[in-house]
Amino acid sequence: MKKQPEASAREWSSQSLMLRVTNRPQDFANRLFQQPARAIPKQIRFIVPRCYFIAPLICLLSAGLCCAQFSQIQTIAGNSESTQPSVEGLAITTSVSNPFGIQPESDGSLVIASYDHHVIYRLDPKYQKLTLIAGNGFRALTGRDGDRPTTISMNQPHEIQVGSNGDIFIADTMNHRVGMVEKSTGRWKIVAGTGEAGFAGDNQPATQAKMNQAYSIAIDGHLLFVADLQNHRIREVDLSTGRIHTICGNGTKAMPSHEGLAVDQPLSGPRSLAVDRDNLWIVLREGNSVWRIDRHNNRIYHVAGTGEKGFSGDGGLAKDATFNGPKGIAIDFGRTVYVADTENHAIRAIDLQTNKISTVAGTGKAGYNGDGPEPATRQLRRPHGVCYLSRDGSLLIGDSENHRVRQLIP
Repeated sequence: MKKQPEASAREWSSQSLMLRVTNRPQDFANRLFQQPARAIPKQIRFIVPRCYFIAPLICLLSAGLCCAQFSQIQTIAGNSESTQPSVEGLAITTSVSNPFGIQPESDGSLVIASYDHHVIYRLDPKYQKLTLIAGNGFRALTGRDGDRPTTISMNQPHEIQVGSNGDIFIADTMNHRVGMVEKSTGRWKIVAGTGEAGFAGDNQPATQAKMNQAYSIAIDGHLLFVADLQNHRIREVDLSTGRIHTICGNGTKAMPSHEGLAVDQPLSGPRSLAVDRDNLWIVLREGNSVWRIDRHNNRIYHVAGTGEKGFSGDGGLAKDATFNGPKGIAIDFGRTVYVADTENHAIRAIDLQTNKISTVAGTGKAGYNGDGPEPATRQLRRPHGVCYLSRDGSLLIGDSENHRVRQLIP
Protein backbone atom coordinates (compact mmCIF):
# COMPACT_ATOMS: atom_id res chain seq x y z
CA MET A 1 0.00 0.00 0.00
CA LYS A 2 1.97 2.97 -1.30
CA LYS A 3 1.98 6.38 0.35
CA GLN A 4 1.10 9.57 -1.44
CA PRO A 5 3.05 12.85 -1.11
CA GLU A 6 2.71 14.74 2.16
CA ALA A 7 0.39 17.73 2.23
CA SER A 8 2.19 21.07 2.23
CA ALA A 9 0.21 22.65 5.06
CA ARG A 10 1.27 21.83 8.62
CA GLU A 11 -1.44 21.67 11.23
CA TRP A 12 -1.57 21.01 14.94
CA SER A 13 -4.58 20.32 17.13
CA SER A 14 -5.53 20.01 20.75
CA GLN A 15 -8.75 19.52 22.64
CA SER A 16 -8.91 23.29 22.85
CA LEU A 17 -8.33 24.82 19.46
CA MET A 18 -7.50 24.02 15.84
CA LEU A 19 -4.71 26.02 14.19
CA ARG A 20 -3.55 25.81 10.62
CA VAL A 21 0.03 27.02 10.39
CA THR A 22 1.24 28.63 7.18
CA ASN A 23 3.84 31.30 6.62
CA ARG A 24 1.17 33.90 7.41
CA PRO A 25 -0.09 33.36 10.95
CA GLN A 26 -1.91 36.69 10.77
CA ASP A 27 -4.48 34.95 8.53
CA PHE A 28 -5.46 32.80 11.48
CA ALA A 29 -5.58 35.86 13.73
CA ASN A 30 -7.94 37.61 11.35
CA ARG A 31 -10.36 34.67 11.56
CA LEU A 32 -10.00 34.27 15.31
CA PHE A 33 -10.50 37.91 16.31
CA GLN A 34 -12.50 39.02 13.25
CA GLN A 35 -10.26 42.05 12.93
CA PRO A 36 -6.91 42.87 11.29
CA ALA A 37 -3.77 41.33 12.75
CA ARG A 38 -2.50 44.75 13.89
CA ALA A 39 -5.42 44.84 16.35
CA ILE A 40 -4.53 41.55 18.04
CA PRO A 41 -3.97 41.87 21.78
CA LYS A 42 -0.26 42.21 22.50
CA GLN A 43 -0.38 39.19 24.80
CA ILE A 44 -0.93 36.92 21.79
CA ARG A 45 2.14 35.83 19.91
CA PHE A 46 2.83 33.20 17.25
CA ILE A 47 5.84 30.94 17.29
CA VAL A 48 6.31 28.62 14.30
CA PRO A 49 6.50 25.68 14.31
CA ARG A 50 5.73 24.99 18.00
CA CYS A 51 2.88 27.49 18.09
CA TYR A 52 2.22 28.64 21.64
CA PHE A 53 -0.64 30.92 22.58
CA ILE A 54 -0.08 33.10 25.64
CA ALA A 55 -2.78 34.66 27.90
CA PRO A 56 -5.50 35.79 27.72
CA LEU A 57 -6.39 32.61 25.80
CA ILE A 58 -4.51 30.50 28.38
CA CYS A 59 -4.08 27.70 25.88
CA LEU A 60 -0.82 25.89 25.28
CA LEU A 61 -1.53 23.97 22.11
CA SER A 62 1.32 21.52 22.30
CA ALA A 63 0.30 20.53 25.81
CA GLY A 64 -3.31 19.84 24.80
CA LEU A 65 -5.07 21.71 27.57
CA CYS A 66 -8.81 21.14 27.58
CA CYS A 67 -11.05 23.93 26.31
CA ALA A 68 -14.10 23.96 23.99
CA GLN A 69 -13.04 22.76 20.56
CA PHE A 70 -16.21 23.83 18.73
CA SER A 71 -18.29 26.80 19.81
CA GLN A 72 -21.36 26.56 17.57
CA ILE A 73 -23.47 24.14 15.56
CA GLN A 74 -25.56 25.27 12.61
CA THR A 75 -27.67 23.68 9.87
CA ILE A 76 -26.40 24.28 6.35
CA ALA A 77 -28.70 21.96 4.36
CA GLY A 78 -31.95 20.09 4.86
CA ASN A 79 -35.32 21.11 6.25
CA SER A 80 -35.79 18.14 8.61
CA GLU A 81 -38.26 16.52 6.20
CA SER A 82 -37.92 13.28 4.26
CA THR A 83 -39.87 14.06 1.10
CA GLN A 84 -39.30 13.52 -2.61
CA PRO A 85 -35.92 14.60 -4.02
CA SER A 86 -35.63 17.94 -5.77
CA VAL A 87 -33.60 18.85 -8.83
CA GLU A 88 -32.55 22.05 -7.10
CA GLY A 89 -33.57 24.37 -4.30
CA LEU A 90 -32.43 26.57 -1.43
CA ALA A 91 -30.25 24.40 0.79
CA ILE A 92 -31.99 24.96 4.13
CA THR A 93 -35.52 24.62 2.73
CA THR A 94 -34.92 21.58 0.50
CA SER A 95 -35.39 18.02 1.72
CA VAL A 96 -32.15 16.06 2.07
CA SER A 97 -33.42 12.70 3.23
CA ASN A 98 -30.94 10.83 5.41
CA PRO A 99 -27.69 12.59 4.46
CA PHE A 100 -24.73 10.29 4.97
CA GLY A 101 -21.39 11.10 3.32
CA ILE A 102 -20.23 14.70 2.79
CA GLN A 103 -17.10 15.90 1.00
CA PRO A 104 -15.74 19.28 -0.18
CA GLU A 105 -14.74 20.21 -3.71
CA SER A 106 -11.82 22.46 -4.56
CA ASP A 107 -14.07 25.50 -5.17
CA GLY A 108 -15.67 25.22 -1.73
CA SER A 109 -18.81 23.41 -2.86
CA LEU A 110 -19.97 20.39 -0.87
CA VAL A 111 -21.07 17.04 -2.25
CA ILE A 112 -23.71 15.21 -0.20
CA ALA A 113 -24.98 11.62 -0.44
CA SER A 114 -28.71 11.30 0.28
CA TYR A 115 -29.28 7.71 1.37
CA ASP A 116 -33.09 7.71 1.16
CA HIS A 117 -33.27 9.72 -2.06
CA HIS A 118 -30.63 7.52 -3.75
CA VAL A 119 -29.01 10.66 -5.17
CA ILE A 120 -26.01 12.95 -4.80
CA TYR A 121 -26.40 16.70 -4.30
CA ARG A 122 -23.98 19.60 -4.67
CA LEU A 123 -24.26 22.54 -2.28
CA ASP A 124 -23.11 25.85 -3.74
CA PRO A 125 -21.74 27.92 -0.81
CA LYS A 126 -22.13 31.24 -2.60
CA TYR A 127 -25.83 30.93 -3.38
CA GLN A 128 -26.67 28.34 -0.68
CA LYS A 129 -28.37 26.23 -3.33
CA LEU A 130 -28.61 22.46 -3.68
CA THR A 131 -28.39 20.90 -7.14
CA LEU A 132 -28.88 17.26 -8.08
CA ILE A 133 -25.73 15.92 -9.74
CA ALA A 134 -26.19 12.12 -9.76
CA GLY A 135 -29.06 9.66 -9.46
CA ASN A 136 -32.65 9.77 -10.70
CA GLY A 137 -34.24 9.09 -7.31
CA PHE A 138 -35.28 5.52 -8.11
CA ARG A 139 -33.86 2.68 -6.04
CA ALA A 140 -32.51 0.35 -8.70
CA LEU A 141 -29.39 -0.75 -10.56
CA THR A 142 -28.94 1.09 -13.83
CA GLY A 143 -26.19 3.08 -15.47
CA ARG A 144 -23.54 2.32 -18.04
CA ASP A 145 -20.30 4.09 -18.81
CA GLY A 146 -21.04 7.33 -20.62
CA ASP A 147 -24.56 7.84 -19.27
CA ARG A 148 -25.60 11.19 -17.86
CA PRO A 149 -25.22 10.87 -14.07
CA THR A 150 -28.74 12.17 -13.34
CA THR A 151 -30.28 9.35 -15.42
CA ILE A 152 -28.71 6.43 -13.55
CA SER A 153 -30.29 4.62 -10.60
CA MET A 154 -28.49 3.97 -7.32
CA ASN A 155 -29.34 1.95 -4.24
CA GLN A 156 -28.66 3.64 -0.92
CA PRO A 157 -25.40 5.46 -1.68
CA HIS A 158 -23.51 5.88 1.57
CA GLU A 159 -20.35 7.87 0.92
CA ILE A 160 -18.58 9.98 -1.66
CA GLN A 161 -15.03 11.14 -2.27
CA VAL A 162 -13.61 13.83 -4.53
CA GLY A 163 -10.40 13.07 -6.39
CA SER A 164 -7.61 15.57 -6.86
CA ASN A 165 -8.77 16.21 -10.43
CA GLY A 166 -12.40 16.73 -9.41
CA ASP A 167 -13.79 13.28 -10.18
CA ILE A 168 -16.60 12.41 -7.74
CA PHE A 169 -16.50 8.80 -6.52
CA ILE A 170 -19.70 7.26 -5.12
CA ALA A 171 -20.11 4.19 -2.92
CA ASP A 172 -23.33 2.80 -4.44
CA THR A 173 -23.63 0.53 -1.43
CA MET A 174 -26.50 -1.86 -2.06
CA ASN A 175 -25.60 -2.09 -5.74
CA HIS A 176 -22.24 -3.47 -4.60
CA ARG A 177 -20.28 -1.08 -6.78
CA VAL A 178 -18.33 2.16 -6.88
CA GLY A 179 -19.05 4.62 -9.65
CA MET A 180 -17.92 8.11 -10.46
CA VAL A 181 -18.97 11.33 -12.11
CA GLU A 182 -16.02 12.06 -14.35
CA LYS A 183 -14.93 15.68 -14.15
CA SER A 184 -13.56 15.89 -17.69
CA THR A 185 -16.69 14.55 -19.41
CA GLY A 186 -19.45 15.05 -16.84
CA ARG A 187 -20.47 11.44 -17.47
CA TRP A 188 -21.01 8.33 -15.34
CA LYS A 189 -18.33 5.64 -15.16
CA ILE A 190 -18.13 2.35 -13.24
CA VAL A 191 -14.94 2.10 -11.17
CA ALA A 192 -15.37 -1.19 -9.29
CA GLY A 193 -17.94 -3.95 -8.88
CA THR A 194 -20.29 -5.78 -11.22
CA GLY A 195 -23.49 -4.86 -9.38
CA GLU A 196 -23.83 -8.44 -8.12
CA ALA A 197 -23.12 -9.33 -4.50
CA GLY A 198 -20.26 -11.73 -3.89
CA PHE A 199 -16.54 -11.95 -3.47
CA ALA A 200 -14.30 -12.37 -6.49
CA GLY A 201 -11.81 -10.60 -8.68
CA ASP A 202 -8.75 -9.87 -6.57
CA ASN A 203 -5.76 -8.99 -8.75
CA GLN A 204 -8.12 -8.55 -11.70
CA PRO A 205 -9.77 -5.50 -13.29
CA ALA A 206 -11.89 -3.87 -10.59
CA THR A 207 -14.94 -3.62 -12.87
CA GLN A 208 -15.00 -7.43 -13.01
CA ALA A 209 -14.72 -7.86 -9.24
CA LYS A 210 -17.60 -8.72 -6.93
CA MET A 211 -18.18 -6.92 -3.65
CA ASN A 212 -20.83 -7.30 -0.98
CA GLN A 213 -22.11 -3.92 0.22
CA ALA A 214 -19.51 -1.27 -0.58
CA TYR A 215 -20.18 0.99 2.38
CA SER A 216 -17.27 3.41 2.44
CA ILE A 217 -14.53 4.75 0.22
CA ALA A 218 -11.38 6.80 0.78
CA ILE A 219 -9.00 8.16 -1.83
CA ASP A 220 -5.34 9.13 -1.83
CA GLY A 221 -3.93 10.05 -5.22
CA HIS A 222 -4.39 7.08 -7.55
CA LEU A 223 -5.42 4.70 -4.74
CA LEU A 224 -9.08 4.13 -3.89
CA PHE A 225 -9.91 2.15 -0.75
CA VAL A 226 -13.26 0.36 -0.39
CA ALA A 227 -14.89 -0.99 2.78
CA ASP A 228 -16.36 -4.27 1.47
CA LEU A 229 -18.47 -4.77 4.57
CA GLN A 230 -20.13 -8.15 4.21
CA ASN A 231 -16.91 -9.64 2.86
CA HIS A 232 -15.17 -8.32 6.00
CA ARG A 233 -12.39 -6.86 3.88
CA ILE A 234 -10.80 -3.59 2.82
CA ARG A 235 -9.99 -3.56 -0.87
CA GLU A 236 -7.74 -1.25 -2.82
CA VAL A 237 -8.26 -0.13 -6.40
CA ASP A 238 -5.25 1.24 -8.26
CA LEU A 239 -6.91 3.85 -10.46
CA SER A 240 -3.86 4.02 -12.73
CA THR A 241 -4.15 0.32 -13.65
CA GLY A 242 -7.80 -0.34 -12.82
CA ARG A 243 -6.96 -3.43 -10.77
CA ILE A 244 -8.21 -4.44 -7.31
CA HIS A 245 -6.83 -6.45 -4.40
CA THR A 246 -7.46 -7.01 -0.69
CA ILE A 247 -5.23 -5.15 1.77
CA CYS A 248 -7.00 -5.99 5.03
CA GLY A 249 -9.28 -8.76 6.22
CA ASN A 250 -9.28 -12.51 5.68
CA GLY A 251 -13.04 -12.84 5.17
CA THR A 252 -13.82 -13.77 8.77
CA LYS A 253 -16.10 -11.65 10.95
CA ALA A 254 -14.19 -11.17 14.21
CA MET A 255 -11.97 -8.66 15.97
CA PRO A 256 -8.45 -8.22 14.59
CA SER A 257 -5.30 -8.62 16.65
CA HIS A 258 -3.24 -5.56 17.57
CA GLU A 259 -0.09 -5.29 15.41
CA GLY A 260 -1.13 -8.19 13.19
CA LEU A 261 -0.47 -8.21 9.46
CA ALA A 262 -3.58 -6.49 8.09
CA VAL A 263 -4.33 -8.88 5.25
CA ASP A 264 -4.31 -11.87 7.62
CA GLN A 265 -6.66 -10.39 10.23
CA PRO A 266 -10.44 -10.77 10.60
CA LEU A 267 -12.67 -7.68 10.64
CA SER A 268 -16.02 -7.14 12.35
CA GLY A 269 -18.06 -4.84 10.15
CA PRO A 270 -15.60 -2.48 8.41
CA ARG A 271 -18.01 0.42 8.01
CA SER A 272 -16.08 3.63 7.34
CA LEU A 273 -12.64 4.67 6.13
CA ALA A 274 -10.37 7.72 6.19
CA VAL A 275 -6.85 8.00 4.86
CA ASP A 276 -3.85 10.22 5.47
CA ARG A 277 -0.18 10.10 4.53
CA ASP A 278 0.75 7.37 7.01
CA ASN A 279 -2.42 5.47 7.91
CA LEU A 280 -5.70 4.07 6.71
CA TRP A 281 -8.27 4.56 9.49
CA ILE A 282 -11.10 2.07 9.94
CA VAL A 283 -14.32 2.12 11.96
CA LEU A 284 -15.70 -1.32 12.81
CA ARG A 285 -19.49 -1.14 13.12
CA GLU A 286 -20.10 -4.45 14.85
CA GLY A 287 -16.68 -4.25 16.46
CA ASN A 288 -17.52 -0.89 18.11
CA SER A 289 -13.94 0.26 17.72
CA VAL A 290 -11.42 2.24 15.66
CA TRP A 291 -8.29 0.80 14.06
CA ARG A 292 -5.55 1.99 11.75
CA ILE A 293 -3.38 0.32 9.14
CA ASP A 294 0.17 1.61 9.09
CA ARG A 295 0.89 2.21 5.41
CA HIS A 296 4.60 1.67 5.99
CA ASN A 297 4.41 -1.88 7.35
CA ASN A 298 0.81 -2.91 6.50
CA ARG A 299 0.05 -3.89 10.09
CA ILE A 300 -3.17 -3.04 11.93
CA TYR A 301 -3.26 -1.24 15.27
CA HIS A 302 -6.01 -0.71 17.85
CA VAL A 303 -6.86 2.99 18.36
CA ALA A 304 -10.11 3.23 20.31
CA GLY A 305 -13.01 1.27 21.74
CA THR A 306 -13.14 -1.86 23.86
CA GLY A 307 -15.36 -3.66 21.35
CA GLU A 308 -18.32 -3.62 23.74
CA LYS A 309 -21.43 -1.52 23.14
CA GLY A 310 -21.78 1.50 25.38
CA PHE A 311 -21.31 5.23 25.74
CA SER A 312 -18.46 5.84 28.12
CA GLY A 313 -14.87 6.95 28.47
CA ASP A 314 -14.90 10.70 27.84
CA GLY A 315 -11.80 12.29 29.34
CA GLY A 316 -9.98 8.98 29.49
CA LEU A 317 -7.93 6.87 27.13
CA ALA A 318 -9.68 6.17 23.84
CA LYS A 319 -8.90 2.45 24.03
CA ASP A 320 -10.96 2.23 27.24
CA ALA A 321 -13.98 4.02 25.76
CA THR A 322 -17.11 2.37 24.41
CA PHE A 323 -19.02 3.09 21.19
CA ASN A 324 -22.36 1.93 19.86
CA GLY A 325 -22.43 1.11 16.17
CA PRO A 326 -20.03 3.80 14.89
CA LYS A 327 -20.51 4.51 11.19
CA GLY A 328 -18.33 7.45 10.17
CA ILE A 329 -14.76 8.66 10.53
CA ALA A 330 -12.69 11.70 9.56
CA ILE A 331 -9.21 12.94 10.39
CA ASP A 332 -7.66 16.39 10.34
CA PHE A 333 -4.04 17.23 9.66
CA GLY A 334 -3.81 18.25 13.28
CA ARG A 335 -4.03 14.62 14.34
CA THR A 336 -7.55 14.45 15.70
CA VAL A 337 -9.80 11.57 14.65
CA TYR A 338 -13.55 12.24 14.60
CA VAL A 339 -16.01 9.35 14.88
CA ALA A 340 -19.73 9.35 14.17
CA ASP A 341 -20.89 7.29 17.15
CA THR A 342 -24.17 6.66 15.41
CA GLU A 343 -26.29 4.72 17.87
CA ASN A 344 -25.09 7.00 20.67
CA HIS A 345 -26.26 9.99 18.61
CA ALA A 346 -22.92 11.73 19.17
CA ILE A 347 -19.66 12.79 17.55
CA ARG A 348 -16.54 11.71 19.42
CA ALA A 349 -13.04 13.17 19.05
CA ILE A 350 -9.78 11.30 19.67
CA ASP A 351 -6.72 13.44 20.34
CA LEU A 352 -3.84 11.40 18.94
CA GLN A 353 -1.26 13.34 20.95
CA THR A 354 -2.81 12.37 24.27
CA ASN A 355 -4.90 9.37 23.13
CA LYS A 356 -7.81 10.89 25.07
CA ILE A 357 -11.42 10.88 23.86
CA SER A 358 -14.21 13.43 24.22
CA THR A 359 -17.69 14.13 22.87
CA VAL A 360 -17.85 17.27 20.71
CA ALA A 361 -21.50 17.11 19.63
CA GLY A 362 -24.62 15.28 20.74
CA THR A 363 -25.94 14.36 24.15
CA GLY A 364 -26.26 10.60 23.77
CA LYS A 365 -30.02 10.94 23.34
CA ALA A 366 -31.70 11.01 19.92
CA GLY A 367 -33.55 14.19 19.06
CA TYR A 368 -33.30 17.73 17.81
CA ASN A 369 -33.20 20.72 20.15
CA GLY A 370 -31.98 23.37 17.74
CA ASP A 371 -28.74 24.94 16.61
CA GLY A 372 -26.57 27.30 18.62
CA PRO A 373 -23.70 27.32 21.10
CA GLU A 374 -22.37 24.39 23.11
CA PRO A 375 -22.66 21.61 20.50
CA ALA A 376 -22.25 18.92 23.15
CA THR A 377 -25.66 19.97 24.51
CA ARG A 378 -27.35 19.79 21.08
CA GLN A 379 -29.09 16.58 20.12
CA LEU A 380 -28.37 14.54 17.01
CA ARG A 381 -30.28 11.60 15.56
CA ARG A 382 -28.18 8.71 14.22
CA PRO A 383 -25.39 10.73 12.56
CA HIS A 384 -23.50 8.81 9.88
CA GLY A 385 -21.15 11.17 8.04
CA VAL A 386 -18.35 13.36 9.35
CA CYS A 387 -16.01 15.52 7.30
CA TYR A 388 -13.25 17.86 8.48
CA LEU A 389 -12.79 21.08 6.47
CA SER A 390 -9.15 22.12 6.62
CA ARG A 391 -9.87 25.54 5.13
CA ASP A 392 -11.65 26.76 8.28
CA GLY A 393 -11.28 24.01 10.89
CA SER A 394 -14.99 23.21 10.95
CA LEU A 395 -16.55 19.76 11.03
CA LEU A 396 -19.51 18.71 8.91
CA ILE A 397 -22.03 16.17 10.19
CA GLY A 398 -24.56 14.12 8.29
CA ASP A 399 -27.25 14.30 11.00
CA SER A 400 -29.01 11.54 9.17
CA GLU A 401 -32.39 10.99 10.78
CA ASN A 402 -32.82 14.69 11.47
CA HIS A 403 -32.43 15.01 7.69
CA ARG A 404 -29.93 17.83 8.07
CA VAL A 405 -26.32 18.57 7.24
CA ARG A 406 -24.87 20.45 10.19
CA GLN A 407 -21.59 22.26 10.76
CA LEU A 408 -19.52 22.51 13.92
CA ILE A 409 -17.74 25.87 14.01
CA PRO A 410 -14.54 26.46 16.04
